[in-house]
Amino acid sequence: MKFMLKNYFNNNQARIFTALILTGILSVASGLTLVKDATGASANFSLETSNESIKDNIKPSRLPRPVANAVLQDLARTQEISATELQIIDYNQQTWRNGCLELAQPDEICTQALIPGWRIVVSNGKENWTYHTNQTGSVLRRNQKANESTLAPVQIPVSELPPPLDRDVVFRQISSGGLAGRTYETVLLKDGRLIRVRIGDANDSERSVRRVSVQQVQQFVRSLERSKFSKFQNLSYPAPSGAADYITYTLTSQEGTVQYNDISRNNLPKNLQKVVKAWNQLAASAQS
Repeated sequence: MKFMLKNYFNNNQARIFTALILTGILSVASGLTLVKDATGASANFSLETSNESIKDNIKPSRLPRPVANAVLQDLARTQEISATELQIIDYNQQTWRNGCLELAQPDEICTQALIPGWRIVVSNGKENWTYHTNQTGSVLRRNQKANESTLAPVQIPVSELPPPLDRDVVFRQISSGGLAGRTYETVLLKDGRLIRVRIGDANDSERSVRRVSVQQVQQFVRSLERSKFSKFQNLSYPAPSGAADYITYTLTSQEGTVQYNDISRNNLPKNLQKVVKAWNQLAASAQS
């Protein structure tokens, strides 16, 4: 009996001891797992937080869409440019020193308040315009000095005016000067014929006759009306003093004549530039 009890206690103690050892091992393993998970979670949280902080720190201030729209719409309206041709190429936040956004007109009185806002540069690929706005775009001004450098026109003497157009002629361009010193006359007729001759060509050997559609002629006439070509009547935009070898263009419609040169073309008033562009496009599209 004693032997049996002794064996029972010995076996029972062994089982208890074994259970204690296994429990200890499991506890240690669980502890290590918890520590590992906690450490991993802490590392992941720190990494994500760090990335978010960096992202927020380097992200530039975005131009609000209402401000961008206000600028694009104003430029499209005032310059008669399709908004689809315009693109904002640069912008940055500014704090303007007065209520005129630092673009005061002559004799304009401006409040001396600081105005937070934006400086925005818009381009159509050929020309840039700079705007100053307030923070919401409800107040904006275009920097005329930065964008426009138009020439001061002079009146063409009556003695130098070309003859008026015949009834069937819509438009005429006379070009003269350049290295060759030759003079060419190109006329657009109502029926779409585009006739070009060299003045002084006794044999008329350089005459060319090309055509555009009547619809193109009508579109060109409408572009003259939209650009108010008549307001440039009998005005000349001269070349800079000392310039040489330039070509002078004399444009005549049924409503008047204007003169400019190839050196100063980009400094012409915007509406006159549109007439020149429309005429050149029309001439380029003509077919023999």
